[in-house]
Amino acid sequence: MNAITLGNPNLFVKGIAEQTFIDPQTGNIVGFDNVASESAVTSSVNLQEITGGFGNAVVGVIPDSTRLTGSYTSQAFSLETRRLITGGVLAYNAVAPVCETIVASGTTLTVSRTAEKHYGQPASDTEAWCYVKEQGASQYAGTNYGIDIATGNVTGFTATSGKTYEVYYFAHNASALSLAIPESFNPVNVTVQEKFGVYAKQNNGVSGGTLQGWLYIVVPVAILNGDAGINGNQTSNATTDGSWMALSPDKSGFVCDDCSSASSALAYYVYVPCGDATANVEALAVTGGGVTVAVNQTAQLPVKYVMPNDSLVQPTYTDLTYVSGTPAKATVDTNGVVTGVATGDSIITVTLTKADGTTLTASAVAHVVSA
Repeated sequence: MNAITLGNPNLFVKGIAEQTFIDPQTGNIVGFDNVASESAVTSSVNLQEITGGFGNAVVGVIPDSTRLTGSYTSQAFSLETRRLITGGVLAYNAVAPVCETIVASGTTLTVSRTAEKHYGQPASDTEAWCYVKEQGASQYAGTNYGIDIATGNVTGFTATSGKTYEVYYFAHNASALSLAIPESFNPVNVTVQEKFGVYAKQNNGVSGGTLQGWLYIVVPVAILNGDAGINGNQTSNATTDGSWMALSPDKSGFVCDDCSSASSALAYYVYVPCGDATANVEALAVTGGGVTVAVNQTAQLPVKYVMPNDSLVQPTYTDLTYVSGTPAKATVDTNGVVTGVATGDSIITVTLTKADGTTLTASAVAHVVSA
């Protein structure tokens, strides 16, 4: 009986390291977070039954309505993420509250900054909202006295000369950010990349471990569907919801009707071990056993990495070293390019030296023929 392994019992994934949003059209990073408290990716598929025979037994199923969604909670407060969720407009120089202390020199109070209408004011208003209280009073009366935007004069309040007042109104603040949330949300489509830590067990447990690598979850096209609201209270901070739903990358065009190409990937899982990129290479192989090259001509040595599942991977040629056994017949450069010198054969030895010092070698025949 063949033994099978359904996973590495010594590895586990725990905790999310970061989430990145990328504009799929420009490649620009439009969102980044590395202070998440939790994240999860959930998939679902609806299986439509096909029944037949006596008793309408299930004879097959057709999968449909595939869904891939991600939930993500960041401990950081982000207006930028809320902009992506809503499709709103984020801008500096927002209208913000101002509390100005004024000593009355007459019966009219005049503010020093240009007053602006509050976001909640009717468009028909001709004055900006304004509230006044005498300094030392316990509270504002709540009455809107109004400010003439052109002159800065508080219009509905009569001051007493010599008294000090606190005037609460609204003005532009260059550093203040405002997010205008539209009536109809139009969430942004992004490429999502999430990064999780992969650890090795310690003392046969997962309460602690040594970092072994990174697990990336990459979604080529996703639409953000998180909650753009605020959830902070007296005992916990407000978080940011960076949740999403995967979309078909082919949604904007026709796809081939050939069964093998009618569906594209919603997402990719990519596990990258720490350290040497060639750590899992088990052997080197030269396809076809070597190359045939004419005198004074060149040919690339077709060497491949052999991986644990017997698949072949294209190497970076400069990661390997090459030695020609008979340079008088053929030479080879640092990129694995063979040059024919004279008719005959030369054995080319290819070597991969890993970070841990182990080496893998393969041999290939360079057969040189007349031009």
